Amino acid sequence: MAKQIKKASLLSEADKQKLLKKAGNKKPLTQPQTTTSASAVGRGLSGSANRLATEQYTVVSTKKNIKLWLSLVLLLLMAFVIAPKPQLLEYHSAGLTTQSIYMPGWFGAEGIILDTNQRAVLAEDEQRLYLCFADQSKEQCAKYQLRQQQGFIAAAIFWASSDR
Repeated sequence: MAKQIKKASLLSEADKQKLLKKAGNKKPLTQPQTTTSASAVGRGLSGSANRLATEQYTVVSTKKNIKLWLSLVLLLLMAFVIAPKPQLLEYHSAGLTTQSIYMPGWFGAEGIILDTNQRAVLAEDEQRLYLCFADQSKEQCAKYQLRQQQGFIAAAIFWASSDR
């Protein structure tokens, strides 16, 4: 606790009373002095404590945000790796060559060609593409010879450049 400092007065008690009568009923000159230094120190401590608590909350909040973003990025990366990716196929039959985007099915299901409503069966080992209607067997499907098979980027460029 800080020491209180005594005021030194240059006026005598009689002079003080004369000044008080001249001024009327205004505030008296002698008021008890409060120690503002103690309250200022207390406020300084509570302000720094509040600042410290806010900084700790910000650090914890930032760590949670970083963990959340990293989890989201990891989830999207896993989905990209697991998900089937489109391919650009170039196939021909009877002198007709066509390019189409092929979407493989999930977990071994049959894929689709995006520009037709037929189901697509891709036999990579035979280098053949079979386009079938819903109730047809593989023997009754239209058979095409695969000429070229390109990846995701080629399919995206083809899709972006095609007339939609």
